[in-house]
Amino acid sequence: MTDKPEDRVAAIVEAAGGRLVSRVRLQKIAYLIDQVAEPSGFEYSYHHYGPYSRDLDNAVLDAEAFGKVKESVGYRHSDGARYSIFELKECGEASLAKKAKDLIPTLAATNVTVLELAATAHWLATAERIEDWENEIRRRKGSKTEGGRLDEAKKLLANIGLPPAERTA
Repeated sequence: MTDKPEDRVAAIVEAAGGRLVSRVRLQKIAYLIDQVAEPSGFEYSYHHYGPYSRDLDNAVLDAEAFGKVKESVGYRHSDGARYSIFELKECGEASLAKKAKDLIPTLAATNVTVLELAATAHWLATAERIEDWENEIRRRKGSKTEGGRLDEAKKLLANIGLPPAERTA
């Protein structure tokens, strides 16, 4: 990656319309655009919410320290859980591929659980090479896969051209 990691974070927030809610959402967007566009150089491993990059987490801290993004905290009304809100303060010098720029608004507007499931399905099928990734994701993610969310995640992956391919009847 030739761009600075903190500039990449700012470019993602900028492409999302200047505001992005949730660290999980930022992680999953970064992971998915790494798969469909030019790789960022961030390394990923499996974590609680699917693919996770400590490199990206550090880049977020640097982006805030260098005044490129501002991170504030909000609290859900339903249960009081806290979440991050990222706002663009200064455009980064990173240039995202057109494909990534075009894709980020869609990903930013996607339900965060669907994003988590899409990134996890891709990870299980490609990084862990689990043939029966659907049963594995149901085992790992439980009720998050219900209510049509796993089907939405599979459609999202198909729409952006990432495996695993949806099974046909």
